Amino acid sequence: MRTLGQTALTPGENESRTLGSKHARTREKINLLSIGSIDHCYALHDALMEEGSSRTAVAQNCRELWMIPDYRELWVIPKHEAVHVAILHTTGSSFELDEACRFIRHQWPSAKIVVVDDGEDFLDDALYDDRLVPRTSTEVLLRVVDELLACQRP
Repeated sequence: MRTLGQTALTPGENESRTLGSKHARTREKINLLSIGSIDHCYALHDALMEEGSSRTAVAQNCRELWMIPDYRELWVIPKHEAVHVAILHTTGSSFELDEACRFIRHQWPSAKIVVVDDGEDFLDDALYDDRLVPRTSTEVLLRVVDELLACQRP
C-alpha cells in the first residue's frame, strides 16, 4: 500500500488473478482516481475487489485506485503518474468541481472524467466525459468507465 499525504493508495488486487488470462495481458493496466466522499471511494474499492465485478474490464485491469477526499490533494500526485479515469463524487461546491476537472484536463489530458453529481448543468461539457446521478450503482459506474476506456482504444 502506498500513501499520498494522509490518503491511502490501494493497489488493485485483481492483477494477480488476471495475469494468466491472454485477454488481460493485452490490455494496459488502468489507474483510477476517485475524488470525494471517502465512503464513495471505499464503495468503489470494494466493488473492484468483488468477484462479480470481474466481468468489467476495469475491474480486471485496475492496477491502482487512488482515493482522495479533497480535490486540493490532486496537486500532490506526481505528473508522471498516469491517470486513466477520474471519478469525481461531488461533495464540494461547483467551483471546486470545476477546478478539479480543469486540473485533471491539464495534468492528464487523455484521462476520462466521470462526474457523479445531481446538480444543475453548471459545468462546461468539455470538462467531463460522462455524468451520473449519485444514486447510480457502483456496477453501473464501472460499466460506464469500461465504455469510456473502450472509446480510447483503436
